[in-house]
Amino acid sequence: MSGGDGREDEAVARPVPRPRMQDIADATGVTVKTVSRALSGAPNVRRSTRERVLAEAERLGFRRNDIAAGLRSTGQTMKTLGVVLGDLANPFFPPMLRGIHRVAARNGYLVISADAQGDAGVERESIQAILAQRVAGLIIAPTGTDFGHLAQEARFGSAIVFIDSWPPGLTADAVITTNTAGTRTAVTHLIGRGHRRIGYLGHPPRGDGAQKRWLGYCQALRHAGIGVDDDLARRGLTTEADAARAATELLRLDDPPTALFADNNRMTVGVLRSPEYALRHPELVGFDAFDLAPQLGVSVVDSDPFQVGSAGAELLFRRLADRGRPPMRTTVRARLVVHDRPLFAAVPPPRE
Repeated sequence: MSGGDGREDEAVARPVPRPRMQDIADATGVTVKTVSRALSGAPNVRRSTRERVLAEAERLGFRRNDIAAGLRSTGQTMKTLGVVLGDLANPFFPPMLRGIHRVAARNGYLVISADAQGDAGVERESIQAILAQRVAGLIIAPTGTDFGHLAQEARFGSAIVFIDSWPPGLTADAVITTNTAGTRTAVTHLIGRGHRRIGYLGHPPRGDGAQKRWLGYCQALRHAGIGVDDDLARRGLTTEADAARAATELLRLDDPPTALFADNNRMTVGVLRSPEYALRHPELVGFDAFDLAPQLGVSVVDSDPFQVGSAGAELLFRRLADRGRPPMRTTVRARLVVHDRPLFAAVPPPRE
């Protein structure tokens, strides 16, 4: 892994104080008790007053501490981390969560996790709900692209780390994998096997991962003197069914690809479900490992999600120890794992 974000000249802003109910009371001309009632939804507050209080709370970036009273009464300190992952139905994410748990447990912290279910709206709601618990820090494997709502949290000194993808427009700690280099290595491997027509199946470019994997594909082709043929690319695919249809389209071209690169595990599984793939069986490499890859003879670029999660948690604890340091980017290197042939052979039917 390597540290540093290459922005040594960027001014580092120290965290600003988090706004209090008193600040809202001063700005709106009501008492702190009225502010508290308005924020909690109590019925004995005039509608106009409630709206004024809520508008000022939004402007200031105020966030209620839903468990503060309980902590004050018990004298306890919250030692929890929040985690929001893209889609726990995807086998890529559970190892990532285990990596976070391992580092958190070693530091005496519990983990509160949420599943964004691949939905940017659910992701945002989950982030807000977890932050309301005043967790020590937050780790996000992003689904959406708009994280401007976290800018104020960063100003208040909240410890936030992104993993697996670097969100556009927000300066924050992040753990990424070698998307461009990993893809370039995989496609170069296929070229070395003699393939000149290599199809590409890619997921939507929400974060920087999809864009960098496409860049690696293009670089490998151009380095080998092979032009990028848009007819061989199907991008913006979301589901395994999308990938299966796209693979079938590519393999039914008059001059079909002899090899395919799928830019995440769901795209790879989708290719395997294509009936045309079963008939033609082109060589296939997928980004992200999956359990049956060796048995099916599918080579993979293993981005090691367990290590990505572990590195993200380590980076978060470094942020907690030094909130004023510049944002850092940690890189976990992906590696090509070649599975030349299935581990099992088809058994011929018995003779009659």
